[in-house]
Amino acid sequence: MTMLQEVDSHSTVGNLAASFSSSGASDKDAKQVIVGTVLDSQIVELGEADSGTEGGANVAEKSTTAEATGTADSIAPSVVASSQGFNKETISPTRLRIIVIGLCLLYFVSALDTTILATVYIDISNQYDDLTNGIWIITSYLLATTAVQPLFGKFSDILGRFEAVVVATIIFCIGSIMCALSHSLAMLVASRAIQGIGGGGLITMVSVIMSDVTTERDRGRFTAYLAGAWGVASAVGPVMGGAIVENASWRIIFWINLPVCIPSLTVLYFSLRIPKPEGSWREKLRRIDFWGVATFQAFIIPIIIAFAWGGQGHKWTSGRVMGTICGSLCMLAAFLLIEWKVAVEPIIPLRLFRIRNVIASGLAHFAIGASIYAPLMFIPAWELSVKRSTETQAGLHLLPLMGCMVITATIAGAIMARTGRYREVIFAGGILIAVGNSLLILLNPASNNGERIGFLMVCGMGFGFCVQSMLMAGQCVVNGLDMAIVTTIMLFLRTLGGIFALSVLQSVFNTRLRTAAGELGAQYPQYNKLIQDTINDQSIVGKSTGLPDGLRAGLTDMFQSALHKVFIGLTPFSGLMVLSTLLFVHVQLNTRRKKTIK
Repeated sequence: MTMLQEVDSHSTVGNLAASFSSSGASDKDAKQVIVGTVLDSQIVELGEADSGTEGGANVAEKSTTAEATGTADSIAPSVVASSQGFNKETISPTRLRIIVIGLCLLYFVSALDTTILATVYIDISNQYDDLTNGIWIITSYLLATTAVQPLFGKFSDILGRFEAVVVATIIFCIGSIMCALSHSLAMLVASRAIQGIGGGGLITMVSVIMSDVTTERDRGRFTAYLAGAWGVASAVGPVMGGAIVENASWRIIFWINLPVCIPSLTVLYFSLRIPKPEGSWREKLRRIDFWGVATFQAFIIPIIIAFAWGGQGHKWTSGRVMGTICGSLCMLAAFLLIEWKVAVEPIIPLRLFRIRNVIASGLAHFAIGASIYAPLMFIPAWELSVKRSTETQAGLHLLPLMGCMVITATIAGAIMARTGRYREVIFAGGILIAVGNSLLILLNPASNNGERIGFLMVCGMGFGFCVQSMLMAGQCVVNGLDMAIVTTIMLFLRTLGGIFALSVLQSVFNTRLRTAAGELGAQYPQYNKLIQDTINDQSIVGKSTGLPDGLRAGLTDMFQSALHKVFIGLTPFSGLMVLSTLLFVHVQLNTRRKKTIK
């Protein structure tokens, strides 16, 4: 658009506003017509300027899609994004592959530390003689990861992408060293929180940078590698953790992070050449929404702690849990007010939630987080307690789920690259998730390997179809400068959904288990301590020898009954996942990279 045309469009807006004001029309009607008029003119001008180019074709396709679906409000932001132009620099295939390798390694190591302690945190906490608080070894990492995810995207917009990755990597490595050197459970929990801050930054920034260096059309193919890295980490993590604890010191779990992080950062330093944000450091610091950061942390940290309390030994209706939730919601109200009225550059711009695909993607990410984290947690518990597997064997039973997820994520990426469509992929994935999670209800002590593997394969196929395509659906409808923010919001909601579901289902699990344990302890009073210990350490069921047959059968039935209720409780989250897939609208994916740095 030339300068004369730009001035012309501004004068048009002024004339339209004046005429509406004099005619007595409402401000809302006036704004809708003004925006529609300006956007229509931009579409025409872009189409004329870029005729015969991919950019012009994409704008025309998006305009056609908006008219066909009747969702102009949802598509308008993407048109604005197109009007701001694309990156002219091309990235060679070799350089892109090197960048993807570095990103996948960082993604793998940060995801690995989410799952590697899943089956061994009990052994570690037993060494400190504090099994009651052992779960905080895992919870503190998840809490810190969730709390910082929405922040890193905005920080990278202001301070720079590579700078944000460096900060996240340094924090992650410092946290890993502190974990390895911990001499008490309290120090280990605090160190895991520091490590989680770095891990959350790495997971966030890897996804943001992947979106910087790829086009929307090709992104699905490359993000399939990230899904593969996450899947491998989730499947290998529990197995690796169990093998290390069984054969060496658990401290090795944290030392192995350093040889992965440092080379990955070096690779990115030499290959990643993303434009840096404009302005001096002082100007950049002034742009940071410090009040928004403070109130967001004051909201998210207490509510996650309340979720942990509600699932671990405290009633949801207790004063401690309800008071913490109420205080957290008050801080949420303050945060939203600051983002709406005060912040110059809000960390979470509320205007994004006027876009239908952003709302749909946020809801779907919350639901898929709930749907995927629960099987990762409770399938190994079922294997340990009902099938009497070892920690290593329990972790291996997640391989069918993760293997199928990697395969279908690759297929989904190929479909999106070839057709430019994602709605059908998301819908198919939602149905498969609902079916797969529902099949888990059928698990029982007599279930054979074929049934267990088949059920988990269906779950994995659903996750693979959805995990990257849903993120794409949220990214493609926003301005390129908002891409990092949208990416971090979606990742945050996915983690928050997982934490919320785990808290609710863990509460269901513990309530049923404690009731059944009390009944079984009354029958076998001499084994009452062992029965109570199995509530926190399911591996005791398989390790204990010389137990009466009736007691062993009772322990198996106790866990089967509790986990059956957990799998039933998982179905509403799967249903929410299916419903959210119906909200998405189609926008043709771009074949050129948007400008994502101001």
